[in-house]
Amino acid sequence: MNADFITAKTTPDLAFISQHLFTAILWVNDELSITRLNAQAEQLLAISSGRLINQSILTLLAPDELKTKDTVSIDNDSNDTNENEPSSEPAYSLTERFVQAQNYQQPFIDHDHIIKTPLNGNLSLSVDYSVTPVIYEQQPYFIIEMWGKDRQSRISEEQRQQQQYTVARHMLRSVAHEIKNPLAGIRGAAQLLQRQFIKFSDASTTSASSVDNALTTTNADTQHDLQKMNQKLRNYTDIIISETDRLTHLIGQLLGSNQLPNWQTLNIHEPLEHVLTLVTNQYPQVVLQRDYDLSLPELCADKDQLIQVFLNLINNACESMTEFEQTLQQNKISESQESSQSAIQTEGNSDYQPTLHIQTRVAFQHTIVGQQHKQVMQITITDNGSGIDPALIGQIFFPMVTSRAAGTGLGLSIVQDIISHHHGMIEVSSTKEQEDKQTRFTLYLPFTQPITET
Repeated sequence: MNADFITAKTTPDLAFISQHLFTAILWVNDELSITRLNAQAEQLLAISSGRLINQSILTLLAPDELKTKDTVSIDNDSNDTNENEPSSEPAYSLTERFVQAQNYQQPFIDHDHIIKTPLNGNLSLSVDYSVTPVIYEQQPYFIIEMWGKDRQSRISEEQRQQQQYTVARHMLRSVAHEIKNPLAGIRGAAQLLQRQFIKFSDASTTSASSVDNALTTTNADTQHDLQKMNQKLRNYTDIIISETDRLTHLIGQLLGSNQLPNWQTLNIHEPLEHVLTLVTNQYPQVVLQRDYDLSLPELCADKDQLIQVFLNLINNACESMTEFEQTLQQNKISESQESSQSAIQTEGNSDYQPTLHIQTRVAFQHTIVGQQHKQVMQITITDNGSGIDPALIGQIFFPMVTSRAAGTGLGLSIVQDIISHHHGMIEVSSTKEQEDKQTRFTLYLPFTQPITET
């Protein structure tokens, strides 16, 4: 073994330190087998340490190269090959780069590398990584540090969308304030007008009772017409008042609540189960799949506000699946009628099953609006409804933006406000492929809030 390696001191413990770094770290021995990795690497690669340890690093970084050999070993005699024999390794193979890094004390870096392995369901992941040879506890190792390009892009996109949302929200609040004041004046004027109609009706009734009996028939007809007109005008003022009340309520939703969260320590499954009990009674045809991590620690949050968040998201999911199921049934009926078959026989024979999947997990080393957290709560709500139009994905949390014909576009905006007040983040993804329609909302919430930290 070459003595000119970068030598790591055993104090402090490098293995211990790597577990507390914000970047993904993998340790690889001189046989290119993964010996340890930190939690950040597990999260980045979406593979548990139990599945990765003792696997060849080529499984991640060069699976095609791994197929050409049964075992990979690096030793000091790797350069003592017969120059007349053709090399079994392709030029610039990853194995050769590890050999050179070890023999010539030469770390190397690879950019925009695509990792795709069956270990994580062939999830495509773009990373930059560096390989550094070290001696640790008198044994040769390679320390591999990885940075997810997708994660950096996600953080940048998140910050951009947050800025756009803040600007749009500020503009809508300004417009809402300008509309709210005239609405109060319109409602007040309608109430005054309604009172005048009531006084006029009472005065007409009193006057009619004092006229001469000879004119009773004529005045009765006139009085009836006046009362009929009076009632009609009062109905108009009722409409004005009710519509201004509706618009005032809508403006109130646009402005959002000024009430600060009522912080309390709670189990995330309590508000979830509360909402699921309400919604599943309303949509009994929806199959509910729970995937809870019951070992999750409690978090600091406003329970009532979280109930409102889950109620909006889960109710939207159930409505989307119900509408999609009705559309499929109508399509089947139309197809059966066109083919001269009985619509009654085909109705209800659809193999579509509305399914709602709820998952709770801990996400490690997660960045929320520029703030790095070692651990955050992750709640994922997935439905197999009609999906969201890709053109709306980037603006779905903006006020007045909706993918449903009957929607107001305020529910998800309220959700975004509440999650922001909890210093959290919400993401959405949706696929509209015919065979795999799926919409997923993922919430990230810190376990502690600034007000509770000392």
